[in-house]
Amino acid sequence: MNQPPFEQPPHPQTPPPAPPAPPAPPQHRSLFGWFRSASRPLQIGIGCVALLTVCVVCSGVAAAISSAGSNGGNSVGQTATSPHTPASTATPKPTPTPRIVHYPPTTLDDLRGLAAQGNASAIQTVHSESVGLVGVCPQPKREVIVDPSVTGQQLAEDLLAYFYGQQLDSPCGSIVFAYYHQNEVGDVYTAGRINLDVNDSNGQGNIDPNATNLTYTLTLDIGGAMTNQQEYIVTYSG
Repeated sequence: MNQPPFEQPPHPQTPPPAPPAPPAPPQHRSLFGWFRSASRPLQIGIGCVALLTVCVVCSGVAAAISSAGSNGGNSVGQTATSPHTPASTATPKPTPTPRIVHYPPTTLDDLRGLAAQGNASAIQTVHSESVGLVGVCPQPKREVIVDPSVTGQQLAEDLLAYFYGQQLDSPCGSIVFAYYHQNEVGDVYTAGRINLDVNDSNGQGNIDPNATNLTYTLTLDIGGAMTNQQEYIVTYSG
């Protein structure tokens, strides 16, 4: 009986060797890690150097700021005193001389000053007309009443305030009769009067409303015509 030839078992296959692992990347230590691993004397030396550097930098910055501020101040000072740019000086305003108003009045300034202190609304017009050369050089005429409590300087101020407020300083002349009561109007004045006479250069009564070089004579009466009145006369040119 023939036996089959003896078969040797196959040799186990050896797996190919694994490729070598790539080399690990070198590990870089941080600067802080290197500083921590350095020796103690080296750490102290590095710290001193860093501190000194910070101090030097801070000193330089402070010096630069101080220098800039100094230059700025000098620039301002030079600008203010530069010969090419004269320094502006404020011209002091002249102090106005206070106007002294006299009573009784003696000048035109006195008349207008008293009028500025008066109350024109205290004078009530009851009659108004034009007299004189009507159509040529008319003269305004007013009849007014005032409260009996208004007398003396206050009456003068109120009458003058009314006179200038009504523009009665006419080159043809004008007149104002003042009364204390309505039933007195038309008779002689009982409170006061303003009479304005105007003369031309020849000394004659003016009849030209456009004339120049005129002489004005204003008569201010305080009190009634039949009582102990006070009369003030002011002459001026206009």
